[in-house]
Amino acid sequence: MDKNFDTDSIVLGTAIACVSLLVSITPVHAETVEIDRLPNSNGTNADGLIQIADPLTAQNVTSVSQLSDVQPTDWAFTALQSLVERYGCIAGYPDQTFKGARSTTRYEFAAGLNACLDKINELISAGLADKVSKEDLAALQKLQEEFAAELALLRGRVDALEVKTARLEAQQFSTTTKLSGEAIFAITGGGSGNGSIYAANTNPSGLLGLPDRGALPPSLGVPFGTSFVAPPTGSVNRSSGNVNTTFDARVRLDFNTSFTGKDLLLTRLEAGSGNTFGIAPILTPATLQGNYGNVGLDTYGLEYSGFSSEFRLSKLRYDFNLGEDLRVSIGPVMHIYDHVDRNSYANNEAVDFSSTFFINNPLVVLLNPRAGGAGAALDWNPGKGAFSLRAVYIASSASSPDAGRTNPIAGPPLVANRGLFGNPYQGTIEVEYAPKNGDAKAPFAIRLEYTEAALGNRDGRSGGVNVEWAFAKNMAVFGRYGFGRFRLYSGEVAANPNLFTNVQSEPAAIIFNPQSFQAGLAFLDLFKSGSIAAIAVGQPYIENKVGNTTQTNLELFFNFPVSDNISITPDLQFIFNPNNNSFNSTITVATLRTVFRF
Repeated sequence: MDKNFDTDSIVLGTAIACVSLLVSITPVHAETVEIDRLPNSNGTNADGLIQIADPLTAQNVTSVSQLSDVQPTDWAFTALQSLVERYGCIAGYPDQTFKGARSTTRYEFAAGLNACLDKINELISAGLADKVSKEDLAALQKLQEEFAAELALLRGRVDALEVKTARLEAQQFSTTTKLSGEAIFAITGGGSGNGSIYAANTNPSGLLGLPDRGALPPSLGVPFGTSFVAPPTGSVNRSSGNVNTTFDARVRLDFNTSFTGKDLLLTRLEAGSGNTFGIAPILTPATLQGNYGNVGLDTYGLEYSGFSSEFRLSKLRYDFNLGEDLRVSIGPVMHIYDHVDRNSYANNEAVDFSSTFFINNPLVVLLNPRAGGAGAALDWNPGKGAFSLRAVYIASSASSPDAGRTNPIAGPPLVANRGLFGNPYQGTIEVEYAPKNGDAKAPFAIRLEYTEAALGNRDGRSGGVNVEWAFAKNMAVFGRYGFGRFRLYSGEVAANPNLFTNVQSEPAAIIFNPQSFQAGLAFLDLFKSGSIAAIAVGQPYIENKVGNTTQTNLELFFNFPVSDNISITPDLQFIFNPNNNSFNSTITVATLRTVFRF
């Protein structure tokens, strides 16, 4: 300062300077006020931020002795004692320290002075002027005159900030809704050479069509009652395994609305580039009934490819609590994978594996994971302990009133009983044991799952096991196993190669007992904090009635966070004996995925 003050001014001014030190350092849970970019004491630009301690989280003190780093021998002890015990003008840090040794700028000093002026004005307004000594008022008056310019600028900036805040509140999108988003860009190439890709219909009869199905569409050129004899290698699924490199994209916009602070109304809009990578099947009689589920062999496609370029409603549900331990979800557009079969290392196509297979157990998540359906879910965690019980029911055609035959026998198109309790539907119960590790994530979890479902022209039940174990600081193992029993309705073929491929429902093949497994190893914080790398192997559909061997998938990825909002992930897949057919060449899929979050 370039003016001389009397002793009282120096003592009180020093104390207020110490106050300004307190409010100018960022404490835990501080409120930030923008004051533009003000010049600091050495002529350079400050960062434009003055930190004001949040009175709800700062450590209030009633005696200077509560400040552990202030001693009676300190030269400013008396002034601090006066401000604490007479005026209640300062508050300590949460660790009960004052931190008064830090140098300050004139603007920081002005902020502290302004806080004390406001406190004394409160005392005077409350009729407690006798608590303020004439000497202190004189000292404050001198300080106020000395720092008039800084105080005026400070108050002007605060007034402007209040106007901006009021305008933002008046013009904000919503007081209850927050928008978050995710965009995936993926460049993908691969294939299996120039040879044909064969379906799994290498069963002894070699039948492709059904004599008792009725007339097939004229476009197929197949008269009623005709059966086919497939070559020993199986029918051709695709004439060539050679495909072009693609650029796929998907964008999700989530509107997260809360009315109480504990509930959530989730609305998701989704769009993509419209491309689809994979060895897609050609049109056959078996594809006419539509894709009702997730079970099957076409598991090497990208989970985020093939979405329409027009935004559509892809999720709409309401989550709320019933008591302390029970969470309920209900909505017209829900998904099985949001509620059961979750896994920390293989469950999110934006973070870990790209393929459909390693995202979920194909014998547990049976309904189409993209379309979802209407239903409800429960998540009960008694006493916030190690055990959790979850249940979910979803119907894919809940909005359709069609009352077709549950066991159709007429020819295509397939007409099944629709509605909220009609076909197709899925109900799953999951029991989880995950012993707590304080507030940290449980290092071990095992989930037991049971499902009953009807999927177009088949019904069945399945069980599953889902395990994860972080056995070391930066390493974990994970895996899934599934088994089931599915019955095709008499006179029907399986609906799609995404389900059971082109398997004829001859008497020996009406009942299927598939199994599925996957196992992997994950590496956390590899080369950079927040990264994850993993490798996994599995067989999506183990059933001796489907094909002449078993398809095996191998996939590895490395998710590298460039920043908090951007990550880059190279991903590589190998699919051996695709479609459970040993005549098929190995398929290789390489993907470079970039994810943006906002």
